Amino acid sequence: SAACYHTYVTIVAANYLNIKGLLDLTCQKVADMMKGRTVEEISKTFDIKNDFTKEEEEEVRKENQWAFE
Repeated sequence: SAACYHTYVTIVAANYLNIKGLLDLTCQKVADMMKGRTVEEISKTFDIKNDFTKEEEEEVRKENQWAFE
């Protein structure tokens, strides 16, 4: 979405310009957008395409089980 794109651009700019307060604020906004959502909901919100095979996806989930608890 446009809001996600503008947030991303703001994060990149704040990082490049070393504006810590703005970087912290925008990163927190992204974290809040992800909080309490499923992987599928997050993927849809941020327009993330999953190009893993089922086997690769299962391996990643096993390696990062803590993130899915």
